[in-house]
Amino acid sequence: MRAWRSSAPGVRVAKWGAVAALLILLFYGALGLAVTTVLIGDHARWRGMSRGPADFGLQAETVSFRTSDGVLLRAWWLPSVGPARGSIVIAHGIEHTRQVMLPRAAFLVNAGYNVLTPDLRGHGESGGSVVSPGFLEARDLLAAERFVRERARNVPVAVLGLSYGAVAALLAAGQSTGFAAVIADGAFPTGRAVYGRVLDRFAHAPQTSFWMRAAGAVASAPGVVRAISLAFFARTGIDLGPDFVSVVADAPRVRAPVLLISGSDDWMVPPADARLLQAALRNTKATVVIIPHGRHDTTYSTAPAIYEAAVLSFLTRVL
Repeated sequence: MRAWRSSAPGVRVAKWGAVAALLILLFYGALGLAVTTVLIGDHARWRGMSRGPADFGLQAETVSFRTSDGVLLRAWWLPSVGPARGSIVIAHGIEHTRQVMLPRAAFLVNAGYNVLTPDLRGHGESGGSVVSPGFLEARDLLAAERFVRERARNVPVAVLGLSYGAVAALLAAGQSTGFAAVIADGAFPTGRAVYGRVLDRFAHAPQTSFWMRAAGAVASAPGVVRAISLAFFARTGIDLGPDFVSVVADAPRVRAPVLLISGSDDWMVPPADARLLQAALRNTKATVVIIPHGRHDTTYSTAPAIYEAAVLSFLTRVL
């Protein structure tokens, strides 16, 4: 009896420790499940399109091709006006479709470049029910590059990506020498950085209620990003790493010239991120262009003349 009493406090501590560990596991597991649900499944709002190439005076052919992991992608093939100086694959941002890239496609086509603008997986008319912060989408752009080389031989191929499409472009260029140039508009160094900034912005917005602020504080707890990455791996078998994709880590693999575009008013991916990526791209010549008053996803619409001049000058120089 005396021995049982002496060990009882230790047993109780062990039980409470086990309960605490289980609660912590459930907490992080629930958060990981909630966040990854956004990236898994079919989202109707990512599918609709209301504009097409004809609205921009472009001749187009709808084409299809498959990625290395079997996802069927749909795209518009937009041939250049006159002899092609090169071919450009352009990639949209998350929650959008290929239609949002048509204004950029128009000035590239008119400048003498073929353009292939695909719907990335899980968006528009393309297949796939799992998306990522650019990691899986790099496979889409590698498949697009192979398609373009078959379609327009003997001309160089470049890639232009927006937001997570820009991340995909940089990751793809690090995996293949097939791209002669990369234009990354709003590329973020890590998924962790964007996650933190979105939560911070949400927490300080005047219209955010107390309970939503509390939920945001919970979602920003230490270790949450790692939990999201682990939940994503458990659900898909794909490991995105502790930073939920890191362009900085893979940047030294890129050998092609890179143009980094950032908006001066972009709170989600500020100009400092472009400078960080420029330093990480140490094995290539990377230049940075800051669009005055540009925000995330609005760099082109804010200052189209500046944007077009920077992109065309870069392409002329490196291709």
